[in-house]
Amino acid sequence: MKTPIHLGQQLRTLRTKNGYTQQQVSELLNLDHSTYAYYETNRTTPPLSTLKQIAAIFNVSVATLLENDDNMPLVSDPEGLTFTEFDHNMSHIYELRPEERRLVALFRLSDTETKSEVLTELSDQVQESITQKKR
Repeated sequence: MKTPIHLGQQLRTLRTKNGYTQQQVSELLNLDHSTYAYYETNRTTPPLSTLKQIAAIFNVSVATLLENDDNMPLVSDPEGLTFTEFDHNMSHIYELRPEERRLVALFRLSDTETKSEVLTELSDQVQESITQKKR
């Protein structure tokens, strides 16, 4: 049987494992730093919409954020968003530089259309750069 952990502890563990500071995560979520810090100390519980964003940043499911928590917090979903499972691909994001981690987090928070546009634009620019270097 796993040792129960609280949501705040899970958030802190995932944040540090992925190499983010509280300030970086709060900026990605467009939250005040103290709001996110309160989530990690279990002083407040994030709404479901914020949990979904946090899950996307850390590339885990909302269920993973809440797993092992015997006293699972009540979460509100003021936006009426639908639950989405994210892949459990735990990349080595801690090996990335801060600007690369920010890029990955922003990409994960983007909708499908934006992701496609970003990938197309980036691919085009890289290809153009390679072509210019060959000249």
